[in-house]
Amino acid sequence: MAQRPPYEPWRETTGEFRWRLGVRPLDLNRWIEVDEHFEVELAQKAQIMAAHPSTAFCALEGTEDAAQEVLDELVSHLRDVHPKHAEGLSVDASLHPLDAAGRLVQEDLVLMVERNDKLVFGAGSVCFPNRWDLNSKLGLTMSEVHEPVSLLNEQLASVIDDVLRRLTPDRPMWRLGWGVIDTDDLYQAVDGTAAPRPVDAPPSEYHLRIERETLRRFPKTNSVLFTIRTHQLPLRDLVEVDPSSASALADAIESMPAPIAEYKQLDRSGNHIADWLRAVG
Repeated sequence: MAQRPPYEPWRETTGEFRWRLGVRPLDLNRWIEVDEHFEVELAQKAQIMAAHPSTAFCALEGTEDAAQEVLDELVSHLRDVHPKHAEGLSVDASLHPLDAAGRLVQEDLVLMVERNDKLVFGAGSVCFPNRWDLNSKLGLTMSEVHEPVSLLNEQLASVIDDVLRRLTPDRPMWRLGWGVIDTDDLYQAVDGTAAPRPVDAPPSEYHLRIERETLRRFPKTNSVLFTIRTHQLPLRDLVEVDPSSASALADAIESMPAPIAEYKQLDRSGNHIADWLRAVG
């Protein structure tokens, strides 16, 4: 049965595509998402961590206290909000606390910590990266993390800095991002450990990749946790369940400036995908 996307952030594109932060208040009861893919994705995470531990997890020294605060809150949240799923979970105390936390949820986790009065990338448990390298981000500020993303700092650096300054423990936030990718494999590491990409995949074989991110500051350590929940579904499904959404996606793809289309790896395929979305919708 065709899936309907849980979110449709491409519908918010008007005119030429620009990076949008689009943060909104987060209801903490909806901090972590649990759905029918929970057991499958946790099993995938366990396999990835066993096969590629240095790709999927890294941490600066001295981040254990901040990560423990996150782990404690995450376990408490799962017990309170998702008790049935929490029953079968166990925390591996031999692991770095963020590594242990990442194995309990479908979300990837990125922990920002304070170093020399700056918020830097302190640790990450990322099993489902969207073609970016986790280890290369370690110790970087947010603007440095985003440096490879075409036009993002130019359009949003000051906005992101302002949001992080205003982020308090009682004001968590969330946002959405999206892309279109030529595989359904969630594990898209760029260090050679992921499966080879398809060669010239037709538009009908592409998938939507929707990322729901939450931003939450923790009171004891003043660290900031980003959660990244990745949803994927075939473009074929979108066309089947909602042709108007498929048309809006086509418009958003075609409106991308060349540097952004290249960054999203849609510079060669984007127009073909947009034409296909309209033709079959």
